[in-house]
Amino acid sequence: MKRKLSTIIVIVVSGLMLFGCAESKGSTADQPDPNSNPAGIILAGADQQKNISTEDVKSIERYDLEGKLVNSELNKEEVVKAFNDSMIDDTSYIEMITGYRMVITLKDGGKVTITSYGDETRVVAMVRDTTYHLISPEIAKILLNK
Repeated sequence: MKRKLSTIIVIVVSGLMLFGCAESKGSTADQPDPNSNPAGIILAGADQQKNISTEDVKSIERYDLEGKLVNSELNKEEVVKAFNDSMIDDTSYIEMITGYRMVITLKDGGKVTITSYGDETRVVAMVRDTTYHLISPEIAKILLNK
């Protein structure tokens, strides 16, 4: 009897877990707007830390997947504005590279590396020792264009 009771309990608990994971037929959440912060979280000081000035930029270069220089004639003002206007997204992202990589070299020797993972609105940026998942359709398009 104890064995039957424990088996029944396991089946009931499993059923409740599956029921809790089932898709709801009620209202569904809207897809996040790529122009807003879907998580609704702004990390304290993060936006200020990632901002750069056009005057501080020495060069902007775009590299292919093999690390070969593809383009160093990118519009400095356009790229810096898009980077500064980008929003930090704390959602997860795929860890793979499918587009180009952009390196912004600063006059003080620092570098900002921005990498595409194939998304048309989001990129991954490394600023100093911090990695950001950014919503920036402008930069994403630059890194996906051949």
